[in-house]
Amino acid sequence: MARGDSGRKVARAARAGATGGTGERRALGFPLALALVVILGVALGAFARSGREATAAPRLGDHWHTAYDIYVCDTYRAKIVNEADPNGIHTHGDGIMHIHPFSSLASGKSATIGEFFAAFGGMIDDTSIRLDTGETITEGADCGGEPTVLKVARFDAQDRDRAPQVITDDLADVRFLKNLEAITIAFVPEGVEPPTPRAERFTFLETVDPRAITSGTPDAPPTTAG
Repeated sequence: MARGDSGRKVARAARAGATGGTGERRALGFPLALALVVILGVALGAFARSGREATAAPRLGDHWHTAYDIYVCDTYRAKIVNEADPNGIHTHGDGIMHIHPFSSLASGKSATIGEFFAAFGGMIDDTSIRLDTGETITEGADCGGEPTVLKVARFDAQDRDRAPQVITDDLADVRFLKNLEAITIAFVPEGVEPPTPRAERFTFLETVDPRAITSGTPDAPPTTAG
C-alpha cells in the first residue's frame, strides 16, 4: 500500500512538473513574441523612412534653378564661374545654381549648398566659405563697428515679399527644397538680415528654362520643358 501511494505521488509530481514547464514556456513565449513584433515594427519603420529619404525631391532627372548671391558686409561679390559638376549641382557662371541630379550624391537630402560648393572645389561651414578663386572668407571681420556672422537666407523667388528663412547652423547641410528659390550667403552683423540676391539674378532666373520634373513637392511651380 505504501508502495502504491508512493507511485501515485511520483506520477502526480511528474504531471505537475510537466504542466509547470508548459506554463513557463507559455509565459516566456508571449513577451518574446511581443518583443519580436516591436523589433520588426521598428525595422520596417526605419526602412520606410530611408526609402522616402532616398526618393525625396529633387530626384534624379529633376532640373531646378536657384538664384544666389554672396554678400560681404555691404558689398555683393562676383559670381562663381567654375562649372565643374561631378554629381549634378553646379553653376554656369550665371548667378544661378543649377540643380539636376544625375547621382544620388546630389539628390534628395544630399542636394545641399555644401554639395554646390564641393562641386567646384570650394567649401562652406558655419563660419567660412572658400570660393572658386581659392579665396577664403571668414566671419568676424569688422562691418560698421560690428563683427560679421555667416548666414544663409532662403527666399522664395516667386514671392519676394515673404520673409526669408535665415539659417546660421549646419550651413553645408542646407537643402534645396524646390524650383525657383533664391539664396544669399552673407557675412553681416548679428542683427542684420541678409539682403535678397541682386535684381538681375531674378531677371535671369525668369529667362532660364525652369524645367522641373514633378517631384511631389507642393510648392514646385508648374513648368514647361524646352
